[in-house]
Amino acid sequence: MNVFLRPVTPADFGSLHEWNQDETFCRAAGWTPGLIRRAVNASWKRLLAAPERDFLRLGIESDEQLVGYADLAGIDQTSGSAEFGIAVAPSCNWGRGIGRAAGLLMLRHGFQVLKLPCVWAEVHAPNLRSLALMRKLGFQQEGVGAEQMYDG
Repeated sequence: MNVFLRPVTPADFGSLHEWNQDETFCRAAGWTPGLIRRAVNASWKRLLAAPERDFLRLGIESDEQLVGYADLAGIDQTSGSAEFGIAVAPSCNWGRGIGRAAGLLMLRHGFQVLKLPCVWAEVHAPNLRSLALMRKLGFQQEGVGAEQMYDG
C-alpha cells in the first residue's frame, strides 16, 4: 500500500460527499451525516478558497484515491506548537494502516519542514481507534478530563 499526502482539490469533492454518507465515519469525525452534495461542496470550497495561515490540511491518497486528510492546526511558530488531526475515510479503510502511514508523514512535515518542537493532539474518550493510533504515532498521554492532551 502506497500512502502519500497532497493538497485537497475540487476534483476530490465527490469523494468528500461519499464520506458524508458513511454514518460511522461521520460519528467518529464529528461530521453531520447525510448532507446534500451542495452543502458538502460549499464547506470545502470555503476551506480551500481561504485557508487560515496557521492551518495546514493535506489529503491522504492511497491506491489513487483520496482516503482521508491530515491536519496541523493552530501552527504557532512563536511557541513552536501545532495540533495534529487525522481522518481516514470511508470507514471501510480503517484498520489498514493508512492512518499510521499518513500520520507519520504529517508529523515528519511538522517536525522537519516546519521545525515545530511540539505537536499535540486531542482525542475524545469514546474514539478508541483514534487513541490507539495516537499511541502508535508516538504520542504520550498528558492528561484526562474535559481535554485529553498528547505530546509527541
